[in-house]
Amino acid sequence: MNRKSGFTLVELIITVALVAIIVTIGIPSFRTAILNNSRTAQVNEFVGVLNIARSEAIKRGMRVTICRRLNNTTCANDTTSVWENGWIVFVDQNQDSVIDTGEEILKVYGTIPNNFTLRTGGTFTQSIAYLPNGVSTSNNNLGTGTFRLCDNRGLDQARFIAISITGRVRVREKATGDTCP
Repeated sequence: MNRKSGFTLVELIITVALVAIIVTIGIPSFRTAILNNSRTAQVNEFVGVLNIARSEAIKRGMRVTICRRLNNTTCANDTTSVWENGWIVFVDQNQDSVIDTGEEILKVYGTIPNNFTLRTGGTFTQSIAYLPNGVSTSNNNLGTGTFRLCDNRGLDQARFIAISITGRVRVREKATGDTCP
């Protein structure tokens, strides 16, 4: 007897149907996992920047400022509170929150992914600075405030980066009164 090995049509249809069901169930949760990981990466990057600026201010004994980026060498000077275009960390020797000739740029960060927004309230509309003692201050001289990182899933999935008067940073989930973006 001469037998040929292979799959029957019924076996192939059942296998394709099972693969289709598994993919249909798996893709939405995989997409959610990707969005959550991307959100966490964005939060961690921004918190890291804040901590680096604070550390550099203490180490150097000079004010270090993080400003909203207009381009790689210029801070944005409007007060829109929109931080999605990136930011610049620099040693602000004359404490004017503007990158002047001779002031050292420590790091330039580019735009964040399109599906995210990074905004703040009235406190850090243009910049946040750390003084040599580690205390935070802003363009309107208040040192406390919150940044909101939101994506297209809305307020429930947003993360809030709160900065205390002492310059310490913490990440929290939504609270009463929070908004997105």
